[in-house]
Amino acid sequence: MWNWKKEARHLPYKWDFSELLQPFKLSYVTATQFEPTSARLAFPCYDEPSYKANFTISLTHSNCYTAISNMMVRQIEPYIDANDAPGQNDVSMVTTTFQTTPAISTYLVAFVISNFEYISEEYRGIKQRVYTSPPIADKGRKALKNAVRTVSMFEDYFGIKYPLAKLDHIALKKNYGLAMENWGLITYKEDSLVEQESVGLHKQLKDMLTQNHEIAHQWFGNLVSPQWWTYAWLNEGFATYFSYVVTDLIYPEYKTMDFFLTDIAERAYSYNYMTVRPMTYYVEKESEIVSVFDIISYQRAACVIKMFHHAFNQKTFVRGISKYLSKYQYAVANETDLFNEVQAAVAQDLTFSHLEWSHHSVGNIMYSWTHSEWIPIVSIVRDYEKNTITIRQRSKDQNTSEHWWIPLNFASASQPEFERTRADYFMPPIPEVTLNANELGIELRNNDWLIVNKQQTGFYHVHYNDANLWLIAKQLHDDHTVIHPLNRAAIFQDMGPLIENNEIQSVDVIFELLQYLQYEDNLIPWNQVADTIEFLGKNLFGTSSHKLFNHFVRQLIRPLFRRLFETPLHENLTNTDLMARQKVLEMACLVDLRECLDYTHNLARESIFRNVKFSNDMSYYAMDETILCLGVKYLSDEEFNEILNILSKAERETPWYDDLIYSLRCTQSPSHLQQYLNLLLCENSTKSIMNDSDSMMYLLYLFKSNRAARPVMWNFFENHYRVLCQSQMFIENFNRIAEYMTKYQRSMFLDLHSKIANELEKVGRQSSLIANDSPHVGKKVKLSETFLEKFNDQIYEWLKRHHQSTFAASLGARSSAAQIGRLFRVAGKFLRKMQERKLRL
Repeated sequence: MWNWKKEARHLPYKWDFSELLQPFKLSYVTATQFEPTSARLAFPCYDEPSYKANFTISLTHSNCYTAISNMMVRQIEPYIDANDAPGQNDVSMVTTTFQTTPAISTYLVAFVISNFEYISEEYRGIKQRVYTSPPIADKGRKALKNAVRTVSMFEDYFGIKYPLAKLDHIALKKNYGLAMENWGLITYKEDSLVEQESVGLHKQLKDMLTQNHEIAHQWFGNLVSPQWWTYAWLNEGFATYFSYVVTDLIYPEYKTMDFFLTDIAERAYSYNYMTVRPMTYYVEKESEIVSVFDIISYQRAACVIKMFHHAFNQKTFVRGISKYLSKYQYAVANETDLFNEVQAAVAQDLTFSHLEWSHHSVGNIMYSWTHSEWIPIVSIVRDYEKNTITIRQRSKDQNTSEHWWIPLNFASASQPEFERTRADYFMPPIPEVTLNANELGIELRNNDWLIVNKQQTGFYHVHYNDANLWLIAKQLHDDHTVIHPLNRAAIFQDMGPLIENNEIQSVDVIFELLQYLQYEDNLIPWNQVADTIEFLGKNLFGTSSHKLFNHFVRQLIRPLFRRLFETPLHENLTNTDLMARQKVLEMACLVDLRECLDYTHNLARESIFRNVKFSNDMSYYAMDETILCLGVKYLSDEEFNEILNILSKAERETPWYDDLIYSLRCTQSPSHLQQYLNLLLCENSTKSIMNDSDSMMYLLYLFKSNRAARPVMWNFFENHYRVLCQSQMFIENFNRIAEYMTKYQRSMFLDLHSKIANELEKVGRQSSLIANDSPHVGKKVKLSETFLEKFNDQIYEWLKRHHQSTFAASLGARSSAAQIGRLFRVAGKFLRKMQERKLRL
């Protein structure tokens, strides 16, 4: 428990701190951070969110400091200590008392004592202030302007006024996380609130979203608090999602909802590779409570909320949320309370009045998402003769039997309405359902493509049968702009897991879909296709298909690369575009596009040899390390040796040094890789540059990221295993490297494994060496090996067929002859498949 009076009494008695501090602009501050369970360390309380109380806070402190808390100051008076003799009161101490709070959970109580300065603005009766340390007092104006606009936008959007008279924003050098939403007093890590020198769009938008997330909490979490931490997502999911929605409304030029897909949704889709749990998850211990502030409460919950925001009609859903906030203001709520208010709003929506579920099933629909652990995969199979659609659902984890109420919406060639995103149909939680297109209200002819999940508003993957994919490919080649760019991106996002898990039916249709990208100027689809290009490139490395594949991708990406990197940009790129530029750069250099190799090589030379920093806008689409990695891929012997010489003289404990030594792992030259390994690991090296732990860490990085390095590394291990075995960390890393052992390297692995085991026994070390018959040996490459066995010949044949005639028009406008020929080929394959299907029937 902090004894503020005791601490204050130890300050020097007669010093005038205000005069002392001003010449040096020193900053002094102490601040609270109570979420989730630390209020009990400051004052006795029932430290649980459901126990709300009214707090009247008084703080005693030196009069050279200012105190702020959740509420406005009621009075400041000299501090009188009852233990002092009459006439001996300490006039340098004051007590600041604040107005009484409304009913508030303990974790939202906050106070700060500092010598900070502030700027302020009042609008609609709410005074907002930005507090900063004295030297940067003028750098909070942008944040203040944004805060004023955001608070008023939230008031208008939900129709509920911000209930306090003030909202303070204070920038701290150190903060628990980026920010904390204390009611009326938000604390931030300094560089998330105040303007930084020479920062670009990416950092600006991220800082704005951080601030708007905390402002959203003034309604979600503060006005209405969760009944228990089981429902942490009611705080974090809503604050995450609506911070993007409101930011998009205030600053449409940022296209923030597109950024949501790459910044939030991509992480939510991949969360299941970490700890898996449902959104609503009971916790009890302090460590468990802390653990629920994770990717599930923030990103997954935000995606689920977004899905229902669209599925139930956006205005209807917001009306339900507004009723929820109004009904439970100054109180606590659980998910059932929320669902009941959304149900009431949906029941009044005439759009859904004829649908049975709309009157009683909203709770069941949403429970199926808040109590599930995984992500659904929706499979769409069409019967073209009967004009029916069979919809199947399963969990992304095939070992679980979860099922959901899934909101589906549809677009077709005859009805390409991508803007209307409410649910056309809720699939019940059953494995499969077959419906006629007319029952779903879809205008769908036999030769129409069908797309599900318009604008990626639903939180699930969609898989199509090959016949439908051929029709989509035909449309993309004909006029890709008919399909919404978010759905063009979704085609590749949803296809990625299919390719990686060897579940694709036809290689040809995959490459036909990829081939349309030669015409794609929108960067959102490129952002999603990058992982597929990288996966295919790595799998095909060393095969007869690899050179052909690289040529294929070079032809696709060259026009876009030249537009983005060789000509001045005349467009204002969004954050999503800037992130996609990094992926375009990586893809282009991955397939050895000469323009990309020259571009990154020149940048790397300037950085390494002339100490020229990358331009400010560069850092938003490519990290320094990424540029260096791509730039050192093909170095001359002279350049490589000069870099080694620089490293031997450089100061080691710097980020620049780490970036440079890490980037060298990307070299493709066998002789340079040999030198690099000598530098890292060899006992006889005269240029040892790092300790054993760091060297072994880089060893693993090298093996995992650079396939060209693997033969060189095995040869190095063969020659130096006696020295390497002296390091316990080598054995740990060798065990992990063994997971990447292909079946063709089996005999080599067994021979080296035997030598290492004998060496460990000879020196009397207890061996933790992986067993040579362990199921983990080769575990990481089994999917890749299976992929090559199934598809390498098909890929080679497709690439070979298209190698000579590919992309006659790729550097200019589409050639009508080439275009017509391609369409006939795509349509012909589709018709042949249809004919084969009829014969089987």
